[in-house]
Amino acid sequence: MKKTFLTILLIGAESLLLGINAQTDSCAVPRDGISAPREAFLADTIQTSRISAPVLSHGTPRSSFSGEMLRRLSPASAADALGFFPGVRIKDYGGIGGMKTVDVRSLGSGHVGIFIDGQRITNAQNGQVDLGRYSADELESISLNNAQRSGLLMSAEEYASASVVHLRTRKPVFDGKDWNLTARFKAGSWKTFSPSIRAEKRIGEVSLSADASFLRSEGDYTFRIKNEYEDTTGRRKGGDISSSRLSLGLWASPFGGDLSLRAAVYKSERGLPGPVIRRLSGLFEPSDRQWDLDRSVQGSFRKSFGTFDLLLNARATADRLDYESEVTGGSNIRNSFSQRTASLSAALSWQPLGWLSGGLSLDNRLSDLNCDVKYFDYVSRIDTRAAATLKIDAGSFALQPSVLFTRVEDFTEGAAKTLVKVSPAVVATWEDGSGTFTARTFWKDIFRVPTFNDLYYTLTGNAAIRPEYATQADIGFDLVSPQGWKHQFRLSADAFLNRVRDKIVAVPVNSQFRWSMMNFGEVRGGGLSLSLTHSCSLAGLSVNSLVTYSFEKATDRSDPGNIGYGGQIPYTPFHSGSAVVTAAKGPWEVCVSLLCSGKRYSASDNNRETLLKGWSTVDLNLSRKIVDIGKSRLKGIVSLTNLLCARYEIVRRYPMPGTGASIGISLEM
Repeated sequence: MKKTFLTILLIGAESLLLGINAQTDSCAVPRDGISAPREAFLADTIQTSRISAPVLSHGTPRSSFSGEMLRRLSPASAADALGFFPGVRIKDYGGIGGMKTVDVRSLGSGHVGIFIDGQRITNAQNGQVDLGRYSADELESISLNNAQRSGLLMSAEEYASASVVHLRTRKPVFDGKDWNLTARFKAGSWKTFSPSIRAEKRIGEVSLSADASFLRSEGDYTFRIKNEYEDTTGRRKGGDISSSRLSLGLWASPFGGDLSLRAAVYKSERGLPGPVIRRLSGLFEPSDRQWDLDRSVQGSFRKSFGTFDLLLNARATADRLDYESEVTGGSNIRNSFSQRTASLSAALSWQPLGWLSGGLSLDNRLSDLNCDVKYFDYVSRIDTRAAATLKIDAGSFALQPSVLFTRVEDFTEGAAKTLVKVSPAVVATWEDGSGTFTARTFWKDIFRVPTFNDLYYTLTGNAAIRPEYATQADIGFDLVSPQGWKHQFRLSADAFLNRVRDKIVAVPVNSQFRWSMMNFGEVRGGGLSLSLTHSCSLAGLSVNSLVTYSFEKATDRSDPGNIGYGGQIPYTPFHSGSAVVTAAKGPWEVCVSLLCSGKRYSASDNNRETLLKGWSTVDLNLSRKIVDIGKSRLKGIVSLTNLLCARYEIVRRYPMPGTGASIGISLEM
């Protein structure tokens, strides 16, 4: 009966989504189975154009870029922008079409919650959210909080991750007009071109927006892999991508509250080049391909009632994916996957006294997965979360404890045992009287639920697998220049400790051709993150800069008898950093950015064979206003990526592109 009820609800959600986009042929999921107050809410949505370093957010370190900064930086995707935040590593499999996931402080991408307009993006099948598919052009801001935001009015899902990434889409600002129009076109290396258009209209108290964008690239860049064992050159094939995105937005103020609605469709076809391994033919011919069709609709309503604030969220998605790969013997096999989600969330905050406030939230999410893999049984899941938080504000000192209750129940043949957990966290801050110095600390114990692939994937899943636990501790400070100084700066520093228990890994069973998911491992880590922002104006030249540095040691503590015991875990550099400098004068704007990574290892067995050398890249973006008449503006943009043509790999044997160039125009009316 429960299974039938779940299916009816999910089919209803999918029917709504099909109204956005007509049903098409099967499209596709990667093989990961084998493999407060109202003013504060609005302020978080519309930010200034300056670079924002990790700043105080009631006690947790926060990094953010505004929409204007994103357009100056001109990252290829949201993932590329996140790479400039301290402690963040982007796992990039190469090229424009390559999958990009984010890892914060080496806790794993499964411990990072991705939110768009306050609602979580989920993938029940493999737990991975590909940030490469989200264009920075449509974002008003992008931010990262370690642990969680420390607000009172937010969904329980925001308490459920070790760190959270928030993507805020652009909200129309009309500046005395009733409509806005923005059109962009960019073309560049590897036969890449990307047009986009955005239209906004105000009708009374209602604001509407429509975004459409398209991306096409061959992704056939030359590469070189050079180390003491080989020197391999070639041209990367099969990295092509063709994608399109359409989104519609609505903002209104019914019943004295704030309402926002958003619907989006994303469709793509891409090649997925594998690791560079020379075949007997001497060529590197990949054969894997992926087709995606993702549809989503979500809404949010917020209203204040005296000392109470209420937030309601709803979201429904329907994702289709086809994956075609080569198998032994040179033939190809194609599998189709379909997953749906429907979620509802309610949050309530209350401030009965000036020094005391609290919040309650309740989330329910239904998800399911079906595919044509042999012996795979349809699976569905009910995920219920409830959170409670209390904030005590005693002048210069603030304390905010919180607790999260989680219940996850699966429905399928041989379903895993129902999961029930309670997760605590506490945040504390202290500020000096002048507001220039703030000390902060937090502690959090959280876990990630095993994915459908972890539990049920044919010949791989393990229904007895346990959640993967993560414990975090952080202490840090912010030092801000006094108001009125000509040079404004902010220095942020954090020292942290992490521990991951019952790490979920794939291990071979009986042979290298049969694998299973198991809890096998513990990772202990710690490190230091530093960030410095500076802004000034000299002789009409406006300059903003951000410099970050991270040191991290994260070691494998799984088995003292294992050869890799005590070694740095894979793909975690000891040292990493970034720098961004923007300057603007008159019609000209320039942005120079630098990313650096020290040496890493591809396995916890740290030796010469698993060593990956450090790398650094430099990007340059130059723009100039060509025409500026009234409220219409035409701008030209030139971008150079990997200016020094560094040859490097983020993931072993997945070489990254060399120098790339693009030119574009932007028209705003």
